[in-house]
Order: sequence, then C-alpha cells, then structure tokens
Amino acid sequence: MIRSALHEGFELDAQRVRCPVRMTWGTSDDILPPPTGAVRYRRDRLPTADWVELDDVGHAPQLDVALETAQIILDFTAPSR
Repeated sequence: MIRSALHEGFELDAQRVRCPVRMTWGTSDDILPPPTGAVRYRRDRLPTADWVELDDVGHAPQLDVALETAQIILDFTAPSR
C-alpha cells in the first residue's frame, strides 16, 4: 500500500464524499506527524470534517487507546435523538 501510494500517488476525491467525516489524529504520530502530516487533509481535502486530536497517541489510535477510539466512533455515528 505504501509503495503504491509513493509511486502512483493517492488522491482523495473529497467532492464525492457525501457523508459526515470524522478524522482522529494522534498528536504523537511519528508516521504522519502533526501538524504537517494532517494539514493537507484538514485544509485541502476534508475541510468540513470533524477533527479529534488525541494527546500522546501515535499513528494507530485504535491500538493505542482502543476504548477511547471506539467511543469516539460510536459518538459520531450514533443516531441523533
């Protein structure tokens, strides 16, 4: 996947995204370090997305803080009451 992205590129067609989006980013991500790793998504590709930053969490929040990440997903996807 990484090799493909590096050689062929990866472009997100954000105009085709028709559902709400929540991005969860770890502030200790060494692979895509904030703020530079996320800035292109936040500013250019998904400017209307809901952003959650998790302090002292790395590249894989679903592993680093599994229960907190699950709750973030559930809170975002729960039907409005």
